Amino acid sequence: MSHWEFTYNQYPTKLAPTTEDACNIPVIFSNWFVTHNKGDRVRFAQFGDEAVWNINPDGPWIYLQTNLEVPQETLEAAFPYFDQIVDLDIYNGIAIYNGKVVAWHQPIQTWKYRNHRTVHFNQTPTKGTNSALNSEEEVSETSSNESSQKSDPDKDTAQVENLLRQAETTVTSAIQKLSSQAGTPEPTNSPLPKASPLPGKSKLSTTEVSQTATPPISKGNAPAPPST
Repeated sequence: MSHWEFTYNQYPTKLAPTTEDACNIPVIFSNWFVTHNKGDRVRFAQFGDEAVWNINPDGPWIYLQTNLEVPQETLEAAFPYFDQIVDLDIYNGIAIYNGKVVAWHQPIQTWKYRNHRTVHFNQTPTKGTNSALNSEEEVSETSSNESSQKSDPDKDTAQVENLLRQAETTVTSAIQKLSSQAGTPEPTNSPLPKASPLPGKSKLSTTEVSQTATPPISKGNAPAPPST
């Protein structure tokens, strides 16, 4: 059983997620849920086989086992071809590749252009992925199709807005799916201690996180009963 599976089973009460919850979940996270712990609304997510958690929507994500912050660079590097794209938004899964808007499609683990064509990068992925490079013929066809379209700033803006609307639709679907699995929103007894809101994810160092918050630490053992 992975650490994520252990954590998921450790908190049987799942709360119905809100739009705020969903909008603050990096799209690269495979699974996530929301629960209550001693008055705090806590978000848990799967990052690889690890469990990470977050209380403050504007705060950083923390590894459950080590109590260390997940660096922004680590979240960005989880996206395949992260070093070939710029202006990556890890929450909406939108970036720029060769001057064109691309969007990350988590269900099929691939990048796509605004016309829904798959993005073919110039080299093998810089992060493990199930997608493979297509043949030269397919790459040539895609490049030809894209080069025939003139760059139009107004159209680019409209397409970005369309991608954001698609992201919003995905968020809504995720909320509906998670809501159908959520239990009665009652606090559960768990080893997660009450923590104060954490500062912003972009400015907080690992040392400051360890000194500021007291997040849960799980080593795979069953949680001890709360002290009275």
